[in-house]
Amino acid sequence: MSGFFTWIVSVAITLPILSLLFIYFLVRIFVSGKKTILWTVDLSTAVFILSVHFHLLTIFEQSFLLYIILLLTFLALVVYYFEYKSSREPSMYVAIKKMWRLSFFLFFITYVVLTIGGILTGVFKSAFLL
Repeated sequence: MSGFFTWIVSVAITLPILSLLFIYFLVRIFVSGKKTILWTVDLSTAVFILSVHFHLLTIFEQSFLLYIILLLTFLALVVYYFEYKSSREPSMYVAIKKMWRLSFFLFFITYVVLTIGGILTGVFKSAFLL
């Protein structure tokens, strides 16, 4: 049973867009309307963060997990600052929620760039035998 769970998690991290679609259809069963997209984004963010971490680990052979955690912390502070400036009573819950959704878009774009960059690097390496 643990082997099957490990396989599911590794596929989810390796193919996060497939995971995104699976989570979307799963959430759509239980939630309807606009909330479906928001729940999907909230649940998929961790998968994209881990996927970007493992992409960077594979490409550079060095862990960037500390930098990712620092980036998320800085992003939370920036979002909280803007939340503080725009409202009289800033909410940490709202700021974390906004940061989490913003980090989804950041890590989704980073995942796409790293995937395309990895494919192009592999093509050029095999084409020019570097």
